[in-house]
Amino acid sequence: MKIVDVTVESFRYLSNTTRDSEGHGHPGPEHEATQSLTTIITDEGVKGYCFGGIPKAVLENLVKPILIDKDPHYREQIWHALKERQRLNLATLHDKILTVVDLALWDLAGRAVGLPVHKLLGATRDRVPAYASTMCGDDLEGGLATPEDYANFAIWCVKERGYPSFKLHTWQPPYPGAPSVKRDIEACAAVREAVGPDVPLMLDPFHYYSREEAFYLARELEKLDYYWMEEPMDEHSMSSYVWLCENTLLPICGPETAEGKMFTRAEWIKAGACDLVRGGVG
Repeated sequence: MKIVDVTVESFRYLSNTTRDSEGHGHPGPEHEATQSLTTIITDEGVKGYCFGGIPKAVLENLVKPILIDKDPHYREQIWHALKERQRLNLATLHDKILTVVDLALWDLAGRAVGLPVHKLLGATRDRVPAYASTMCGDDLEGGLATPEDYANFAIWCVKERGYPSFKLHTWQPPYPGAPSVKRDIEACAAVREAVGPDVPLMLDPFHYYSREEAFYLARELEKLDYYWMEEPMDEHSMSSYVWLCENTLLPICGPETAEGKMFTRAEWIKAGACDLVRGGVG
């Protein structure tokens, strides 16, 4: 089996998510949005798919020359070849493109043998727990404008939708007065009071805080028995995260946006800059 082509198609779909000037998502009126689908095609007719696009110039000049005529089962070889090509092309051949290619190759491998990817990786469970996660705070009708709005939404997610845990994304610029440690704590306290002591709760304050602010916020979340706090500070300073982890009992989740793929994650774990690491699944 050999790869004979890689294509990228764009399509329109209906979405209820809008973006503010900082790129944060908010619920909004239904509208048309654009998505892309990357397809890896083999000479045996087996295809692999992944949502996400690759710019045409990058596809033709950097990606296709590595993939065409390769055995698609040599995923590691292809990944390392793309990684090496990144060295002088990082601005265009970024990590998201490597992700799209890698996921499409895994999808292709599963389709080739008629198995879901989780079984190819070595299945251990049939179900995984999920948590409800908010968009960030807003002043939209029916949105998350107050701590009480967060509390009411948490009740709906946990008690009506059946989610076992809940994560807050609080108010961010350009929202007036954001970010605000005081307001974040008020929202976190309102949610804890609403759902009771047994529901795991988490906070993602979007990297905006200083060491002192992150430390104060962590101490307050300890009192509220929160499960973790995610990316409270800019991730360019790993030493700040080491300091925070050493000075609080609240588990710190990260990194989220730091460059360097799993290599950076390994360094953070080794340095004690985070207590747990999340991985995306798509």
